[in-house]
Amino acid sequence: MLNEIIAGIAIRLNATFGDSYEIHQNNVKQGLKEPCFFIAVIKPEVTPMIGQRFIKVNPFDIQYFPENQGDNQELFTIADKLIETMDFITLQNGDQLHGTGVSYEVVDGVLHFFINYNLPMVRVTDPTYMETLEANFGTRESD
Repeated sequence: MLNEIIAGIAIRLNATFGDSYEIHQNNVKQGLKEPCFFIAVIKPEVTPMIGQRFIKVNPFDIQYFPENQGDNQELFTIADKLIETMDFITLQNGDQLHGTGVSYEVVDGVLHFFINYNLPMVRVTDPTYMETLEANFGTRESD
């Protein structure tokens, strides 16, 4: 499911910024062509709920490497556009996810845009039925 969310983020980024921005999911050792995005998964976790329900918390760091190093104006413009457009993403199966916990910061000339896409889930289990039970019913005689 995590890969489907990453694909949904990449689709939304491509729809917003176009083909002139490369979008990476895996580490790029050499030849990073800027401007580009890098989608990083931070630390997913599972929070149990009542019964068979649970929530998968999926935090992401969408990093933006600007075309011009040191151009904070470009970084803040991209951050504003990400806030507007990453609110909802559509997965390949048509489901929509709402982004929460949105924040951003600039570190060493790179924009880090943080957003969570959480999934409420239900564990599907086979029910355990009782064995067969035989009972004799009747009335008691009174004295």
